[in-house]
Amino acid sequence: MKIRLPYLLAASIAAISVFYFNTTQGLNASPIVTATSLAGQQFDFAATGGKARLVTFYSPSCAISKRDIPDLSRTHERLKNERLDIIAVAMPYDNVEEIQHFQKSQNISYPLAHDKDGSITAAFPNVRFTPTTFLIDSSGKIVWRHVGQLRSAVLDSEIDALLSTQQLAGK
Repeated sequence: MKIRLPYLLAASIAAISVFYFNTTQGLNASPIVTATSLAGQQFDFAATGGKARLVTFYSPSCAISKRDIPDLSRTHERLKNERLDIIAVAMPYDNVEEIQHFQKSQNISYPLAHDKDGSITAAFPNVRFTPTTFLIDSSGKIVWRHVGQLRSAVLDSEIDALLSTQQLAGK
């Protein structure tokens, strides 16, 4: 019985953590904050321009962030001319040269920005780990949050559900 108690405790903590870090409860509007991509493109997170937006906080030194790139690139290529923008925001502790090298070496086609002063990270709720990903609807409401590696099927399901809901609503 003594051996099972630590496993039960660890499983309970893990389950609570997954719920806590992945819940969308309490998420409302996208924060009023802007970012500039490495290419100079401006992003106002509160003004989506009628498009849904996927925002992922990452670090070039994070192995999980690197594993998300193929799915994010595929999603970007599939939906870039439609109703979804993707932007990746590097953490304040990353340096610009490392981010630029990361973008070139990984052949990333979606915009990357650097949160130099931490204001973007601080404005979004509970960005404590990389990657942390948010899905924002066309009205600027955060509708989904995920911490950790993205699963292609889950990502596609969340995005497709949002886009089909917005299409039905005429947005």
